[in-house]
Parts: sequence; structure tokens; C-alpha cells
Amino acid sequence: MSQVTSHRLSRAISTLQIVIIALVVITALIHLQRGIGFLGGGPPGGRPGGGQAGPPPGGGGAGFNILAMLPIPLPYLFLLNGIGYLVLVSALYLPQLRQYQPIVRWLLIIFAAVTIVMYFAISGFRVNPLGFFTKSVEVALIVLLLIDGRRAAAAPVS
Repeated sequence: MSQVTSHRLSRAISTLQIVIIALVVITALIHLQRGIGFLGGGPPGGRPGGGQAGPPPGGGGAGFNILAMLPIPLPYLFLLNGIGYLVLVSALYLPQLRQYQPIVRWLLIIFAAVTIVMYFAISGFRVNPLGFFTKSVEVALIVLLLIDGRRAAAAPVS
């Protein structure tokens, strides 16, 4: 019986969808790790010893500071972002929610795009290899979600 279930599942999930799930898991885990790290290790942008490596993300001093406008502290936003990615990708491929798949796909695209925009709004263009890696994963995710949406729209309804 498990072979039948496994065969149905392998037919239902394409390689493209597996890559989408993998990209979402990567970015979700990074965001969750950063959120937990910020909660345990002090403010974002701080050194492991607690000292600041430079100005805080989003500027500082007398200028505009986007962090002051955030409704929730940044570590919690990282945690919510990671959870949001996992919830959306689960909703995208749950068979019970198949009728909502196009809507959930667009929500995931918008979610990733907003995450990218907020990253640059908060941190600017400072060199951060992990941040740039995560943003490249999210850009790839958006592209693959658009491709997946086109394939789904072109596929015959079963």
C-alpha cells in the first residue's frame, strides 16, 4: 500500500515543485536561525561579544531609521518570516487546498518580493554574504513559482 501512495505522490509532485520546496525551506531556516540568533545574541548587526560592528541596520543617528517604524522587533519579524514561508509552501502543495493553489502561489511570490524589498530597506546595500545568498534564493524562488504557475495554467484540468 505504501508503494501505491508513494507512486501517487511522486506523480503529483514534479521536480520543479521539489526545488521550490527546497528553496523555501532554505530561506525559512535561514530566517528562523537569524531570528533565534538575534534573540539570544543581542541586537542585529552586533558582534558575538555584544559590541556593534558598525551602524545599526537601516541607518542610525539623526537620519531616517526604518527600524523605528517596524511594528514588531526585528528578531520576531525574522521568526514570523520563516514561519510564513513554511506555512505558505505547505498550503501551496496540500491536496486539500489545490483549488486555492494559484492564489497561494501569488501570495508566496508577493511574500518573497516584500522580504527582498524589506531586506534592502533595513540593511541597505552593505556587504552581507548570507543576506545576499538568501535574497538570491528568494529571487530564484520567485522565478520558479512563476514558471510553475504557467505550467499549472497550461496543464489540463484533472
